[in-house]
Amino acid sequence: MNIMKKVLLSLVALMAATMSFAQNTIVASLSHGSETTLFYGSCALIDAVEKAESGDIINLSAGTFKATNITKAIYLRGAGISSSESTYIIDNFNIEISADDANRFTMEGIRCQNTMYTKGTFDNPHFVKCQFNAIQNATESDAVTNILFVNCKITGNINVGGNNTVNFINSYVTSIGRYQNALITARNCILNQRGLGDLAQSQWYNCIFFCTRYSESYLPADAVVKNCIYPEYDGENYAYDIFRGIISHPGTAIFKFSETFKTFTGRNYTDAETFELTDAAKALYLGTDEKEVGLYGGSQPFSTTPSYPLITKMEVDEQTDDNGKLKVTIEVNK
Repeated sequence: MNIMKKVLLSLVALMAATMSFAQNTIVASLSHGSETTLFYGSCALIDAVEKAESGDIINLSAGTFKATNITKAIYLRGAGISSSESTYIIDNFNIEISADDANRFTMEGIRCQNTMYTKGTFDNPHFVKCQFNAIQNATESDAVTNILFVNCKITGNINVGGNNTVNFINSYVTSIGRYQNALITARNCILNQRGLGDLAQSQWYNCIFFCTRYSESYLPADAVVKNCIYPEYDGENYAYDIFRGIISHPGTAIFKFSETFKTFTGRNYTDAETFELTDAAKALYLGTDEKEVGLYGGSQPFSTTPSYPLITKMEVDEQTDDNGKLKVTIEVNK
């Protein structure tokens, strides 16, 4: 199937979802080859996943969907996480893909309200422009490798255990728990961590750390830290060097929040917070690539806009013309 045909099929599925949503109905559209099947209601995701095959695409309209365990390497796409009409998945669920599945599981543009569990042994799941409450390993024996989070927000906590490997790129993360032989790498991220002692063998590039005042811990000696900073709370005489335990000391970079962020104070997370740096900080705090540290530097600056087209406006004439055709005008973001 050529690229243009794929785009047209995606637009057809999105149009169906949009038309249904306009009628106050949430919908999941399942694209399998040239076929599109629609499922309606809060259980639409459950029904679509049950019928889907590995490699299929499921588009979710804005609205709230009940969760289901996912055992097939599908591409699960929502309406985004920052608009007034976001896609939500409620309840806990597992991601457990067969190790011999030739396709890659991808989730994009979705807000998960409860806990997502990675389970079993499989490779390369991608989570893009999503927001999570909490992420856990299902069991200690799980070995999910090359888990990738790009432009994501994890606002609860993520526990990485077993033989899992996790990569964070331009993401905001609250509280990482590392167990056993898990490996963690982060680039251009913001980490809000109460205690840092669990992060052995982790690697951090161009990141911003902050933690609560009374969490007097520092990164383990075998952590790798390059061009990272640690802002302190304004109005508190509390300069604590979280980098001091690292064998190859990267040099302490401690600044005030007001010197670092335009609006973020380090106190309370809100969905409206953008974590943008001040103009002075953008010029002063440079990463290994000579771009700003934090979410908006690097090769994949933070954005919540999905990578696939979304219909932003649709007008449908009330009746057909003299030739029996119905005029439909749509606007699609690019």
